[in-house]
Formats: sequence, C-alpha cells, structure tokens
Amino acid sequence: EHRGHLGALAGADGDATGLHHPRLFGGEPAGAHVAVHGHVVHAEARGGLVERAFGVTLREVLYDYGGGSASGRPIKAVQVGGPLGAYLPESQFDTPLDYEAFAAIGALVGHGGIVAFDDTADMASLARYAFEFCAYESCGKCTPCRIGSTRGANVIDNLLAGRQPERQKELLGELCETMLHGSLCGLGGMTPFPVQSAMKHFPEDFAPRSRH
Repeated sequence: EHRGHLGALAGADGDATGLHHPRLFGGEPAGAHVAVHGHVVHAEARGGLVERAFGVTLREVLYDYGGGSASGRPIKAVQVGGPLGAYLPESQFDTPLDYEAFAAIGALVGHGGIVAFDDTADMASLARYAFEFCAYESCGKCTPCRIGSTRGANVIDNLLAGRQPERQKELLGELCETMLHGSLCGLGGMTPFPVQSAMKHFPEDFAPRSRH
C-alpha cells in the first residue's frame, strides 16, 4: 500500500506549501489538484498534492512530478479518481487532465487521486477488488449493488478458474451494465468503471489460469 504525505504541496509555481494554501480553500481560482501514488518514484519520498493548470497530461504528472516508475519497470496502468475510477493504459497517458477529455475516454477525474501500477500488476485481481470494495461499502438498499458486487467477484473467480470462460465474460458484461444503469447511487453505478476498463485494455490478464 502506498501512502503519500498530505502535508506537502507542489504549488503552481513549484514551491512547497502547506494544505492551508488559499487556492485549496476558497482563495483565487485554482487548477487541478492531484495526488500521485503507487509505483512511482516520488510516491513515498515526496507524495502529497500536485497543483497544475487543467490540461496537463497524465504522462506529465506521472513522469515530471511522480518521477516515473519506482521499480524501473514500465508503468502498465493508472487509476484516476479513486477506487472506482477507470484503469487507463499507456496509450492514454497523453490525455489532458480535465473533465471533458477524461469523459471522452470513459474515465473520470474524480477527487484527483492517481495510482500508478507497473507491469507486475494483475488487472483481473484489481478488477475483482472493485467488486469487493463495493460489497463492503454497499448499504444494501438496491439489488444491483448488493447482489451484483458479490456476484461480480464470483464471476471473475470462475473466469480465471477456466469455468466456461466465454460465458463468464458475457455474464460479467451483463452484470456491469445492470449495475451501471440500475444502481440507486454512484457506488454501484461506478463499480463497472474499473472492471470494464481493465477488461477492455488488458484482456490478457483475464485469461483462465486453469482449465475445467
């Protein structure tokens, strides 16, 4: 688990300031505030918040401010916007960090959290975690969220175990659509974002690990 130091802020002018910076709390208009974590050089050493004008690319944030891959291995995927944000592949790292550009690729800026994963990441396991997170946080009021989150984790398990993998992929797609359009709040409605994006951009990670 990677945690930054929230007391540090890399300001728009490059200066380090505190979290009391007026641009964060009702001062002059600010740009994008993002927190870079995960498999990047500065996640532990510097961490904290980066303030830049909207329009800076994800690649610039990862490499100019995050310092690039901490392990020296290629950065495989980046999740932006929290635990229910979409996973973005390297081919989308040049996307400008703004709401419209991210919406155009099926992603969201959210609260600005950015977590980088190098090429050792198992995207199927990360997709499964989205369902686990949803199941843990669900209030249980609506069926798509309450049942769908638990069922989703089971479907991924069956897929990776090689139990009718093509059928499991179909079920996973149907389940995501049901949660996306049938959940009463954003928790269940956003859980499909990391799952669908992981399946779309990293299909090789969803190949069965065993055959039945």
